[in-house]
Amino acid sequence: MAEHTIPQRRGLLGLLLPSGHSIWDKVWIPFVILFVITVLEFVVAFTVPKGGPKTLTFVLMTIAKAFYITGYFMHMRYERVSLALVIISPMILLMALLVVLWYEGVKLFQLLFG
Repeated sequence: MAEHTIPQRRGLLGLLLPSGHSIWDKVWIPFVILFVITVLEFVVAFTVPKGGPKTLTFVLMTIAKAFYITGYFMHMRYERVSLALVIISPMILLMALLVVLWYEGVKLFQLLFG
């Protein structure tokens, strides 16, 4: 009789992802984690003044939710770390590109409009 084995969870994302078979593990834990992050986003939206720290906080929370959703619902938690990095690295490079474009845009605006 062959035993059913659950693949090992890898990395930091594996610690946050449920691996059990109960309905609590499959539905409610991901719901609670995503709900808490969303509530924190609302708290930041209505309490932190406009500016760089607020934007940075939103970007980091959005990236955290995206990583969790990718790991849980797209089953990336069972893949090798190298495959996960190949899939995630374009997003990191895109974020770097946006930071550089933002910096250059501010400098160009200051140059053109004083």
